[in-house]
Amino acid sequence: MGIARFKCLTIAAALLAVTGAWAQFDPARVHTEPPPVHARFAAPAVQFHTPAFDPWQIDFTSHAQMMARLQALVGRPSVHLEIVGESGQGRALPLVLLAHQGRWQPDRPTLMLVAHQHGNEPAPGEAILVLLERWSSPEFAEMLRRVNVVVLPRANPDGAALFQRSTAVGDIDMNRDHLLLRTPEARAVARVAARYRPQVVLDMHEFTAGERWVTRFGAWTKYDVLLQAATTGNLDAGVYAAGMDDFLPAIRRAVQAQGLSDFWYHTTTAKPDAPVAMGGVQPDTWRNIGGLRNAVSILHETRGYGIGKQNLARRVQSHVVAAQALLEQVAHDGPALVALSRHADRAVAAQACKGQIVVAAQQTPEPRELTLIDAQTGQDRSVPVDWRSALALQVTRERARPCGYWLAASEGAAVRTLRLLGVQVKPMASARPISVERYEFKSVETGQRQDGRGAIQDQGGIVKAQVELQAQQRRLPAGGWYVSLAQPLAGLVTAALEPESQSSYVAARLIAVPGPGEPDRLLRVMQPVR
Repeated sequence: MGIARFKCLTIAAALLAVTGAWAQFDPARVHTEPPPVHARFAAPAVQFHTPAFDPWQIDFTSHAQMMARLQALVGRPSVHLEIVGESGQGRALPLVLLAHQGRWQPDRPTLMLVAHQHGNEPAPGEAILVLLERWSSPEFAEMLRRVNVVVLPRANPDGAALFQRSTAVGDIDMNRDHLLLRTPEARAVARVAARYRPQVVLDMHEFTAGERWVTRFGAWTKYDVLLQAATTGNLDAGVYAAGMDDFLPAIRRAVQAQGLSDFWYHTTTAKPDAPVAMGGVQPDTWRNIGGLRNAVSILHETRGYGIGKQNLARRVQSHVVAAQALLEQVAHDGPALVALSRHADRAVAAQACKGQIVVAAQQTPEPRELTLIDAQTGQDRSVPVDWRSALALQVTRERARPCGYWLAASEGAAVRTLRLLGVQVKPMASARPISVERYEFKSVETGQRQDGRGAIQDQGGIVKAQVELQAQQRRLPAGGWYVSLAQPLAGLVTAALEPESQSSYVAARLIAVPGPGEPDRLLRVMQPVR
């Protein structure tokens, strides 16, 4: 390293330390694109002005810098800023509401943006600052008469400070925690979603540009943007169709108009025989939990993980363009979108006691040719892969939908978690005879949750149970809890309370499997409870 460059980096480090911008991002660990690949991704003509683009700053925008930018917006007519929680290490979790006169309008559609769930995926956080500055300007005042925008700019600030994927406390991937709510970060997202009930949610991430793809195929990823709507069991059909037929195409048109490329979201590992999988079908990610909240739920990922600041402007532009397209689509659909959401709420609640529920599902395997960029030539190269499609679910377990679930009085932790999700849970004040189905646990073993890359390394793993149902007439005692499925968030209830669901409260040990001779803690209720 030359003396001049060394002095520059030393001065930059000192400035970063003073401003609080220094994190554990290490430029020396960047997996740099080779020139033939890098040439495929020209910088956009637009310039961005977040702290990460300052020439002296090695790192991305720090938490302190982000908070200062948000505070600078306070006072604009459309802006409301509040703190909705603290991270595991005590950093503020800010929420920005953009709406007419800064007040949420319940009769208008709401778009909710969640950025930076993974701390080592920085472009979404930079894009959010650009969007907040733009959307709070007078130019967008009229649009904010028609749309509410709810923004969580940095959902995992501890991970961002450490430049790591997981949370700092517990080392948990918060994007697998939106049903269990073990982290304060995921609990904050749940509280915001329960308060504002958004019709559309956008989950903003970055995907691996090289690394595993180079190791396995000698090639780099090709696409600027990878997209996917919610893909899990028990989704409302109308909301799912709106995502696939209206909102995903709106994003695709917008990014393609800017000369950016897009494809379905997918991931893999470096193992030679590993499948290439679309985003998971389990009810644990924010994308899928958003769908079970009856919102059009979109995952948007840009090509950026592992390459440091390379192509940062192009990555930020991709997020800005996609979010802008969603805002315009929400404003265009307006009352129809609100009506769609309300219809989905009613339809989900009306299914109680009827039909079937999906308890467990998996992706559908199929052969596919995947286009990558050759690391040596920079040219497109097709490779055959074992593709796992999330567009067609293979249901591995389903059963009759109950009317609801009974929880013993001892299960306060499960009740509190359900209520944090926004689920209605009612105490049973008096004993009553009722028709139920009891879970008989035939086998119980430990294992790991799975996603598109394989095992999720939860501390202690999960309980993997196989159950059979026993129909019974029981007199349920006073003091327990009833969770009806005649409510809009019934999809969250079944995901949480059917034991074989890999993110269920039984799997996570929030509800213990009863031992021999112990009373039941969880029952399926097979008749309406008034």
